[in-house]
Amino acid sequence: LPRRLVWVWSMPVLEETATAETACISTAPTFEQEAGRPDGARKARDAGWWAFMEHNGDRDPSASSSWKISALWCSWLMAFASMALIPAQEHWWLFNGTVMALVLLTIWIPDQGDTVIPYYCIIILPIVVFKSVALGGLWTFGILGYAFVVVPFWDCFVGVDVGNNTKEVQKQLHEAFRFELLTLLIAPGVLACLAYGSWLANFGGFSLVELFGLSLSVGVITGVVGIVAGHELCHRASWYERLLGRLLLCCATYGHFYIEHTLGHHKWVGTDHDPATARYGESFYAFLPRVVWGEFLSAWRIESERLQRRGLPWWHREIPAYFLASLTVACSLAVLTGPMAFPFFAVQSVVAIILFQSVNYVEHYGLERAEMQPGQYEIVQPKHSWDAPTRITNHIMFRLQRHADHHAHAGKRYQTLQAYDSAPQMPSGYATMLLLAFVPPLWRSVMHPRLLAHRSRQSGQAFRHGPSPGLREGPRQSQDMGGKAGAMKEASSLRLRMVGA
Repeated sequence: LPRRLVWVWSMPVLEETATAETACISTAPTFEQEAGRPDGARKARDAGWWAFMEHNGDRDPSASSSWKISALWCSWLMAFASMALIPAQEHWWLFNGTVMALVLLTIWIPDQGDTVIPYYCIIILPIVVFKSVALGGLWTFGILGYAFVVVPFWDCFVGVDVGNNTKEVQKQLHEAFRFELLTLLIAPGVLACLAYGSWLANFGGFSLVELFGLSLSVGVITGVVGIVAGHELCHRASWYERLLGRLLLCCATYGHFYIEHTLGHHKWVGTDHDPATARYGESFYAFLPRVVWGEFLSAWRIESERLQRRGLPWWHREIPAYFLASLTVACSLAVLTGPMAFPFFAVQSVVAIILFQSVNYVEHYGLERAEMQPGQYEIVQPKHSWDAPTRITNHIMFRLQRHADHHAHAGKRYQTLQAYDSAPQMPSGYATMLLLAFVPPLWRSVMHPRLLAHRSRQSGQAFRHGPSPGLREGPRQSQDMGGKAGAMKEASSLRLRMVGA
């Protein structure tokens, strides 16, 4: 292949079989049960969840959906999609009421984890965005009401999914193309939303406030659906999935995230080397500039090391190609629709980046990996990521909230991610937690008690930021060595469990 096309296949770590050390960055899937738990055992209930319902607590982890359940989900999706036919101007409240009723109806539809239909609920985002924009005025910001009021309400009343699958079922689901197909369809869908939004920006006759509302709303689509699906695709081994993943990231002017995330964040999560790990006591507003600039520098450093290893000249650097791709998307929109495409594309990119980085903030807040010796840290484990098992947001965000399993085993597809008892639990889904993160005193009042309780279970570990409640009284040096020894023992047992699996 010509060298200029090599970047399509480069990055992340491509392996046929992941080791204990590379499972956190490898594209090879690793399926294992949690230590001391039966294969496919459900997630234990957490008294701190803000949820009224619990799903799949009693189901057989090796069972599959019957044709009746599949038919129910198909009927539900057709009814859900038909909401697009309700005229927004005349029947706005009818539209919203019907959407609310249909989502709440899913409480009574079983989900064994082997049907892809529930994940198609993401179509509600562009439907709500463009119906709100059609109303004009402040209604153009209507998606914010859905994101930070309606979705938290759904998470609370629809509840949590505590079901897991056996290793054998996970392997079968990993090979099921129907789940991959949905992520492949996201790229043309996001491009269509950008094109339509750009057309409205040029020919919709909107005021400045309405234009900002339109751009912000489309940014929610590219941030929640585009970047999240792009993140999923960038962890895959096939070149076409990684190519589409990077295209989705470039639609938000954040293509370098592909480099930093797969070979930086996943390697250094829970350490001071990772700009995307929020530290104890750090507010979102302090975290945001640090992570945006830090991820760019990290990606540049990773690229520099790659070029040096391969003896390649500077023009083989990928990062400029990603920014050029983003500029190409913006210019294409301008050619097709008009000059307002440029400010529209810029604003929606900023919104998408802020939204996604707010997710980064909550995913690892205050969690740290023990440093066993200078520069060497314990293996990435489920205890290093916050989980949230809320059913609706996990459907909207491709199970990103089962983040502990994703970091411990990066090669697993979204439909195979499991909920671990050893992972610390957020009380609700990302939509609720982001709202709290935007108000630092509220965030600290909710999360610090949970974080300190989790730290107290890390016996002997000295944390680099904030209190270390798991330390016993004694000289600091002895405490540090005890934490390192405990981490080394735990890491060794993890290696043995993975080899056995």
